[in-house]
Amino acid sequence: MYEDFFTLKGKDFKGRTLEDIWSFSDIEIETTHDFIQIVFPLAKPSQSVFHGYYLDTKEQVDIIRNNEEARDNIVKSSKWFFSFLKRNMYWNTRHDHNQLRITRVIESLRLLVSKEEAESFYFDVIELIKHDNQVNDRTLEFWKNAKT
Repeated sequence: MYEDFFTLKGKDFKGRTLEDIWSFSDIEIETTHDFIQIVFPLAKPSQSVFHGYYLDTKEQVDIIRNNEEARDNIVKSSKWFFSFLKRNMYWNTRHDHNQLRITRVIESLRLLVSKEEAESFYFDVIELIKHDNQVNDRTLEFWKNAKT
């Protein structure tokens, strides 16, 4: 499922393509809670959404890591999500669900693309909040650890 989804040939469990998700409005990004696990999968189940989609074998991870188009689209997704964060800075507070999403994006980039892409996303987010950081120290530590 994932390789087809990331190469724009398949759909997620709700029939959405990656391009459909990229066309979400900011309100849809904010209020739709099941897309982030599909667009930025990890090798562990989600603790917040129970649709059961995750990369449960090393082979699934390797298939995506070895597919340049899939990796490029994951990076494109990270830039799309970063644009949302930049336009909607209300997540820069003590606690916000978008902070969990940021952790997931960093972890997914490290797992499926590269440590460098994970670090780049991390540093871009840190740059966004550097002059008025309201994010709690525990979350900042999660982000830092997610990139390594």
